[in-house]
Amino acid sequence: MKNNRKRVRPKCIFVLLVILCVLAIALSAAKGFTGSAAGSIVNMILAPMQNGINTIGNSAGKAADKRHSMAALESENEDLHNQIDMLNSRISSMEQNLNDYENLLKQVDLSEKYPGYDMTGARIIAKDPGNWYKNFTISKGSLDGIKAGMNVIADNGLVGIVTKTSPSSSIVRSIIDDSSSVSAMITKNYTNCVVNGSLELKDKNLLSVDMLTEDSDPVDGDEVVTSYISDKYLPGLLIGYISNVEQDKTDLTYTANVTPAVDFEHLSNVLVIKQLKSDLPDQGASASESESSADGTEQAQTADEE
Repeated sequence: MKNNRKRVRPKCIFVLLVILCVLAIALSAAKGFTGSAAGSIVNMILAPMQNGINTIGNSAGKAADKRHSMAALESENEDLHNQIDMLNSRISSMEQNLNDYENLLKQVDLSEKYPGYDMTGARIIAKDPGNWYKNFTISKGSLDGIKAGMNVIADNGLVGIVTKTSPSSSIVRSIIDDSSSVSAMITKNYTNCVVNGSLELKDKNLLSVDMLTEDSDPVDGDEVVTSYISDKYLPGLLIGYISNVEQDKTDLTYTANVTPAVDFEHLSNVLVIKQLKSDLPDQGASASESESSADGTEQAQTADEE
């Protein structure tokens, strides 16, 4: 069944209450009601209106307080986010400083490993596309005493050689570049070999090794350093370690790789040895004597570095 009752509009109730108030006042004036009696009648009529107004006012006040609280919470939340961003920035800065400090410690250790050489530290500021540091630019140049032909080291060993300088920067070709070739020797028996960069082996973080004769007797883990017959690289710089040795049964030679001592995927700072091989005392003469007494194979090793 439908509810046929008509709802009374609040506006009508308000008008009715006003009329009653006016009638009560008029009646009080006509009959001589006392002020207290008239006030009681008025209060009785106006009390519901006051309660309604108070209820509406309280509700409005609570809503305003709620909006104020929400605004305060949003402001506080934004402040907290800003503080978190600031703390994250400080953490990143501290991590970078820690990495720089660790790199400096490594450089100090490395300079102590080769105490006879004057060195200067430099930061890598640019490199070829890709993950590997084949050719890169460092933050020091001719104004800092850097010259083409100077050897570059990092971590625990040889990185490469300076190929070009400008007043404030220099370009370095690393030993993993496929155009790089270094005269080397296995330290356990001082047998010579040639370590080459390889495009195919680069992604495996390996170098190729040529001219391993029967006398070299290489095994995995043998240390490989730069040799005295090199005309570009200073002697005794660690290149890496022999790996993946295989012997050719027909001519008693070996094929192998070298795992470099340097992590060529994560370089950031290097040391430049401010000493050219040609300027070493008596090195030029000893290198010439070695090359003049060497067979065609050893001469090819030196030619490969050109």
